[in-house]
Amino acid sequence: MKIFIITMEDPVFTIPFIKTILDARANDIAGIATARGDRLRIGRKKSKLVYVVSLALIMGAVPFARFSMITVWFRFRRLLARLLPAVDPSVLAYAAGRGIPVFKNIHPNDPAFLSRLREIGPDVIIHQSQCIIRKELIDLPRIGVINRHNALLPKNRGRLTPFWVLYRKEKMTGVSIHLVNEGIDAGPVIVQEKFEVAEGETFSSLVRKNYEIAPRAMLKALDMLERGDTTRLPNDDSLASCNSIPDLKQAWDYRMMRTFGRRAEA
Repeated sequence: MKIFIITMEDPVFTIPFIKTILDARANDIAGIATARGDRLRIGRKKSKLVYVVSLALIMGAVPFARFSMITVWFRFRRLLARLLPAVDPSVLAYAAGRGIPVFKNIHPNDPAFLSRLREIGPDVIIHQSQCIIRKELIDLPRIGVINRHNALLPKNRGRLTPFWVLYRKEKMTGVSIHLVNEGIDAGPVIVQEKFEVAEGETFSSLVRKNYEIAPRAMLKALDMLERGDTTRLPNDDSLASCNSIPDLKQAWDYRMMRTFGRRAEA
């Protein structure tokens, strides 16, 4: 099975996740591309500063500082790699080292990129960027485009799912691998892995657990697609809930709950 990956250079969780897929299915990877933007990519009418402050409140000072330092160190090493290619920490450098064709800083819907993809002829595209992809790309691979989502679909579609799970004090969460259509996280689910939300769970610990099981779920989904297994779990739109990026008040309410066991006064 010919697999193409569209992802982003996120050093905290996405790169380790993609590396696991590359290691397990190296002979099947026909190429990998990194899309423009990163996890801070948000709508044009939203403030990136407010989003960063909200993330700091949600994550807490120490985890936010740690993740920020990882990101800064990663970006410094990428700059250094212009002089010393051997220190390049990017997922593209890792893939290129395995002989996999790489494409840098693309937009998934760009006609030139789509033309190149048609030449490659993938059976499956794994999409893990922040870009919203259009029908032309969705319909391009023989089997389909698949996505990893940190929630038990159809519940909790949309952004920053681990936050919303904790904010609403939900008892179960997990990872869904689903086929992509033009809706938001709305395609049929191929694999779903569940786990209980532990007492005292934090945003960071929940995200870490999601990414611990995500490679296993993705590899299982790829195996099912390769075997022609058409078993699917329902992703019923009528049962769906969809999340946006939390605003500053919601982030503050969550921090009050974490600190004092209650939300801020209205």
